[in-house]
Amino acid sequence: MYKKLVPALTVLALTGCVSTKNMPIDQARVSEAPPTSIQTTQRNKPDFAAMTAGSAMFGVLGAIAAISSGNDIIEQNSVQDPATQISAELAKALSQKYKLSVQVGTHTIEGTKADEIASAYPDSDWVLDIQTVNWSFTYFPGDFNNYRVLYSAKLRLIDSRDQSLLAEGFCHQRSHEDSDTAPSYDELVEQNAAGLKSALATVAQSCIGQFEKEVFKI
Repeated sequence: MYKKLVPALTVLALTGCVSTKNMPIDQARVSEAPPTSIQTTQRNKPDFAAMTAGSAMFGVLGAIAAISSGNDIIEQNSVQDPATQISAELAKALSQKYKLSVQVGTHTIEGTKADEIASAYPDSDWVLDIQTVNWSFTYFPGDFNNYRVLYSAKLRLIDSRDQSLLAEGFCHQRSHEDSDTAPSYDELVEQNAAGLKSALATVAQSCIGQFEKEVFKI
C-alpha cells in the first residue's frame, strides 16, 4: 500500500493541467505488417485516493489517510479499475477494424517499456496496454459537500513481433465540471459505491471515445 503515493499526489496537484502528446497509429506500418491478433494486458489496481476536506488539512499524513480510505472503498465494494473497461472496448474496436482475434492477458505486469510489455505477452501480434495513472475523488474548491471523480490513463499499442511502439496516448477526465450537479460523499459511496462506479464508467467511456478518435482514428 502507498507504493504510488508520490505519483498520486502529483497528479492530484496537477489536476486539469496534465497533458501528453498522442502518437496516432501509423497506418502505413500496419499495411506493411498486417496483424492477426491482439492481446490486452492485466495490471494490479493502483492506489485510490478519497480526498476529503478533513484529509486535506493534514498534508502528507492526510494524503496517506485519503489513500487508505480510498483503497478500503475500492476493496469493500469490488470497484473495477476502469482500465479493464477501456481495454476491452478498444480491443473490440481494433479487432473489428483490422479483423483480429482477441485474447485477454491472464497474468499481471508492472513494466511500462514497449519491450517489457511485448516480452510479457509474446503470443499475439499486437499488445494493448491501458494503465490507470490516477483514479480518485475530491471535493470542489470552496465546496466541501460536493465531489467529482478524477481519472487518468495511459495507452500503449505495441507490436510484439519487433517489440516496437505503434501508438500511444494519454487521457484525463473528470466526472463533473461544476458542483451544481455533483454528488455528495455519501452519494458516491452508499449502496456499494454505486455513484462512484457510475462516475468511473462515465469517465472510462470518455477516454474510450478520445482514444478511438485521436489515437486509432476510428
